[in-house]
Amino acid sequence: MEAIVKVNFEQYLRLALTYAEFHQNEDGTWTAEVPLLPGCITWGATRSEAVEMIRDAIEAWVITALRFRDKLPVIDGNALQYSIDETP
Repeated sequence: MEAIVKVNFEQYLRLALTYAEFHQNEDGTWTAEVPLLPGCITWGATRSEAVEMIRDAIEAWVITALRFRDKLPVIDGNALQYSIDETP
């Protein structure tokens, strides 16, 4: 069994970004999604804009998952290192 490496937030976001898929739409816009993160999808008028938008979408997805204490996927043997503050 391979050991899981704990990575910081920025490293985790970069790893997730490597799984982004980009598709040009019929109207010339671009759709970007990260199948590894269910529901993490966005679009941009250009491919460059779609790259920026998917970066933001990944960050929002991870923050939302943490907020609701959802399980984050391990990416290539790397897990996000975090702690949850239990104080009210």
